[in-house]
Amino acid sequence: MPQRNRPFLKQEFQDGERPSGQDFADLIDSFLNLEGEDGLNRDENGNLIWSGFTLGPSSLEIPGTLRFQDNQITYFIEGSWEPLVSSGGGDGGAFQIVNDAAVYAPGNVGIGNRFADGDELPNADYLLEVANRANFGESARVRFGSLVCGNGPTFSGRNDAFWAHQDHFNGTNYAFYQDTDGNVRINTPTGGNVSVFQNSEVELFSLNDGEGSINGNFEINGDLEVNGNLEITGIAIKPDGGTWQASDSRVKADIRDFEAGLEQLLQINPVRFRFNGKAGTPKDEEGISVIAQDIEPIFPEMVRHIAKAGEFDADAPLKLYNDSALTYVLVNAVKELTARVQQLEADLAAERQGRLTS
Repeated sequence: MPQRNRPFLKQEFQDGERPSGQDFADLIDSFLNLEGEDGLNRDENGNLIWSGFTLGPSSLEIPGTLRFQDNQITYFIEGSWEPLVSSGGGDGGAFQIVNDAAVYAPGNVGIGNRFADGDELPNADYLLEVANRANFGESARVRFGSLVCGNGPTFSGRNDAFWAHQDHFNGTNYAFYQDTDGNVRINTPTGGNVSVFQNSEVELFSLNDGEGSINGNFEINGDLEVNGNLEITGIAIKPDGGTWQASDSRVKADIRDFEAGLEQLLQINPVRFRFNGKAGTPKDEEGISVIAQDIEPIFPEMVRHIAKAGEFDADAPLKLYNDSALTYVLVNAVKELTARVQQLEADLAAERQGRLTS
């Protein structure tokens, strides 16, 4: 039975006409069933849902018209038919086929929508830009395989960046975090390891629950503050005297005598004291040492200056005292005293000998 257009059916069913059974059959065949028999349905908003449709050739030049002609899908816009998908990989379509894959041709891609809290649509300044909002759940995150990234959780700013495994994207278990000032955190859940590997086999550094280990040589070119005990299994070397000093003649140049001795030693004034807590010192802890300002004029090589933020800046740096050279001052002082004792003993022996002979 043929399908009829509306003008034909209106003529057959107008007042005074006697529609035949064939006319009724044509009317039924011309009716689109919205219960699924004709591949059509409506959603809850009244929009038509198609189970599929076929495009064919068309000369209807209305903007937005789609057609399938010359083995490609085209749409009519601004007075011409433009390919929606190009089979040759050239210009002209939003999506193009390149090596059997659909490629978005015009440029950058933006993903996101206008959110209730006032976010704007993405500008697509990057090749791929996802407009994220404040992180409150999976719908505000982006996942690539098991990697999840998103804006900051509740303890940080909404524009801070977070990366984590999909099973650990929260305020305590994340992997990496960077705020808008550029500060970076590397994080792991309680009991987890933070490790640095080389060639995916050699573990160079490991940190777990506040305890770390270094496997290999470790060099620090600068100042290191240790608020606790420093434990070393093996050999440690440092250049400026004292314990762990490298003493091999092959690492030294400009070797000359160190002459300070008893005279300088007698000028040193040992003191008892308590730390006041400044510059990270343990407040109220008692100690015995010297005052750097007192000993610097006597042994300037024993005092170093280090600038720190705050009170001990470059204009008034913190003075550090290294007493390792004092050992060799004592050695020279003992030598001087020994020489004096030997001279006294010799003088006394000569005096006794003179008395005996007289």
